Amino acid sequence: MNKFEQLKAKALENAKAARLLAEKADSENRELTTAEKSAFDAAMKAADDFVKRAKEAKADAEILAAAKALADEIGGAPGKKAAGPVGRKAWGRAGVKSVRAHMGTADGSKALVSGSVTMANPVSPGVAALGAAPLSVLALLLNANSADELAADPYNGVEINTRPRYEDDKQLADTLMYGDGGGSNSFSYLRQTVRDNKAAPVADGATKPTSVYTIEEIEGRYRVLAHISEPLPQRFFHDDATLGQFLGDEMGYGLQRAVEAQALSGDGTGENFTGLLNISGVHVQAWATDLLTTLRKAVTTLQGVGTAPTALVLNPVDAERVDLLREGVDSGKYLIGDPAAEAARTLWTIPRVTSVAVAAGTAVLGDWDRVNLLTRQEATLHVDTSGALFDKNQVKFRVEGRFGLEVKQPDAFVEIDIAEPAA
Repeated sequence: MNKFEQLKAKALENAKAARLLAEKADSENRELTTAEKSAFDAAMKAADDFVKRAKEAKADAEILAAAKALADEIGGAPGKKAAGPVGRKAWGRAGVKSVRAHMGTADGSKALVSGSVTMANPVSPGVAALGAAPLSVLALLLNANSADELAADPYNGVEINTRPRYEDDKQLADTLMYGDGGGSNSFSYLRQTVRDNKAAPVADGATKPTSVYTIEEIEGRYRVLAHISEPLPQRFFHDDATLGQFLGDEMGYGLQRAVEAQALSGDGTGENFTGLLNISGVHVQAWATDLLTTLRKAVTTLQGVGTAPTALVLNPVDAERVDLLREGVDSGKYLIGDPAAEAARTLWTIPRVTSVAVAAGTAVLGDWDRVNLLTRQEATLHVDTSGALFDKNQVKFRVEGRFGLEVKQPDAFVEIDIAEPAA
């Protein structure tokens, strides 16, 4: 049963319920009771709503058929052989493969007007396998309870094990056109704001101490993160078969970086996230003597409140400072490890993650299981050649997704000032 038939059946079901109420009262030669009148009105309203949605579904089905025909013309949705890990480069490559193939076809093919491809999500819930070190802030933020493989992608540290799907994919099309039936643009979660442990020995008959673990409900909403490309001549795609892949790669990478930056430093104004570092309750560690001393004191801060840090995030500039620390000012052995060997990726067994999402001079240490990035709509690559673009024989790409952030325990994190004071 398709969507139209399902909605039509629901409309008939509610209309029948309303009719039975009316017939019952009529057979008993009386008016509807207050409760019956309320139920009658609700059933009629529901029936009317389902009729309207059924009409929309019928129209949408026609649109879907046209979209499917377009997808077939440009290569169709990838089959089972396309499934598998998709990293940053493969993310863009998979999304533009059919578009590129179409643009490079011989004369006589129908022109691509517009279309959308749901990409392998750059903020997929795949995280590091147990025992594997996280390679990006994105990996830290995605705290799904799974051990999906996280391959060492030099561009973003995240590889995704879901294949891209086209809009004519039935399940995706139903979501895009009818919704998933249980979602909204808002979400809520519980955040711990106080953690005061009073557990102690208690004598017989004495009053037990009260520990305080204050929890508050936080209301949030999803934000759209997106960007578009400048118009490019379609002939570029005919002349260079790698251009579509390149553009998809770059735009996917840009979206990932924007998500990381918002999750860490969003200021909460307008459509910005309220990022981790702008939430009350995060510890602050000031500069103390030298770089390693400052970082170690931050570890002590978390250990003192019973938190085991899972990763330290450093800007590339500061990661270089750590790697180049030597026993002498400009001589002696490197403290972190031999540059000729594989670079050490931990400090005091805590994994180090390098990211431009955190500003130079600042580091973030924490238990990253206490923060979670939510995906409401997966990242989607849209390609358009319609309207004014058609007149000029140009192409535009758009990549967008909808995401939210949960910070469940702010005091599981430390913002560290590692900017060395001027002499």
